[in-house]
Amino acid sequence: MREVFRQNADRQKQRRGAVGNALPCQGNGRSLIAIASSPLVAGDIAGALLRGRLATAWRMARTAGRRADLGAEKILSRKYRYVWLCNPKVASRSIMAALLDVTPDAELFRETSAAELFALRPEARSYYCFAFVRHPFTRALSFHAELHFFASHYAQGAQLQHKKEKSSRFFRDFHGLAETAGFGDYCRWLRTPYASDAVAERHFLSQHVQLRLADGRLPDFIGRFENLSEDFQQIAERLGLPKPALPVLNTMAGWQPAHSALHDARAAASARLTQHDKRLLAMRYARDFELGGYSDAPRTGAANS
Repeated sequence: MREVFRQNADRQKQRRGAVGNALPCQGNGRSLIAIASSPLVAGDIAGALLRGRLATAWRMARTAGRRADLGAEKILSRKYRYVWLCNPKVASRSIMAALLDVTPDAELFRETSAAELFALRPEARSYYCFAFVRHPFTRALSFHAELHFFASHYAQGAQLQHKKEKSSRFFRDFHGLAETAGFGDYCRWLRTPYASDAVAERHFLSQHVQLRLADGRLPDFIGRFENLSEDFQQIAERLGLPKPALPVLNTMAGWQPAHSALHDARAAASARLTQHDKRLLAMRYARDFELGGYSDAPRTGAANS
C-alpha cells in the first residue's frame, strides 16, 4: 500500500491558511470585511468592529475565509480498477481498513480532493467509483456527540488526546458555536453562514458536495451506512475483490470506556431530537436526503445547500 500525503497536505494547509496570511494581527477593519464571503458575515464583522470586539471579528473573518474541506481520504487500485471516496462519519475507518487489507496495490490519498486525485492519476477517471452515505439525522448526531464529548471530557492516551485537541481546535476555527452547545444549538448553527458548505469542515459538509466529482457526476455506486455489510459485499463482488470483512475499529484497546460513554451521549442526544431539529437538518441537508433516498425528512422551505 502506498500512501500519498505530504504534497497534497501542504497544499491543503496553504489553502486553509490563506485567511491567516492575508490578515496581519494588527490588520484594520477593511481587510477583515474584504475577505468575508457573505454580506451577512460582512455585516457581522462590521458590527463587531464597531463594538470593539476585535477577537470576535477576527474569528468571523477567519471562518468566512475557509474553503470547503474536500480532502477526505481516497483509495485507488489499478489492479481492481476502483476509486473509493471517503465520506466522514460513515464507517470510513472500517471501509478503509477492509479495502487496504484485500488490495495490496492500493494507494491511499490523504488531504486530496477528487479533482486533485484524478489530476494525479488521470487513468482513474475510467475506474469504478463508489462511496457510502448516511442518514443526515444520525450523521449529525454522531458528529455533534463526538465533538462535544471530546472537547468537554478529560482524555487519556495519545489517540484520545488527539481527538480532544481536534475538537477544541474545531471550536476555535468556527465562529458561533460554543463547546457547551447542545444538539439544538448545533442544528441552528448549521443554518448560519459560518457553517455553510462554502466553508464547511468535512464532518459536517453536505455529503453530496464531498462525493461529487469535478465534472459534476456522482460515484457509480452509492451505498448506505444503514445497509453497510450488504452494499459492501455487492461492491466486492462487482470488483472481484477477495471476500473482505468490515472490522469494527472503535473498540480497540484503550478506547472502550470512552466509546461506551460516547455511545451513551449519542443515544441521549438522539432521544432529544425534536421536530424543530429535524426541520433544520432537513433544510440544511435537503440534497443529502435525496441522494440517499431517505424519505422521512419533514416538510420544509428552501434548502441551504
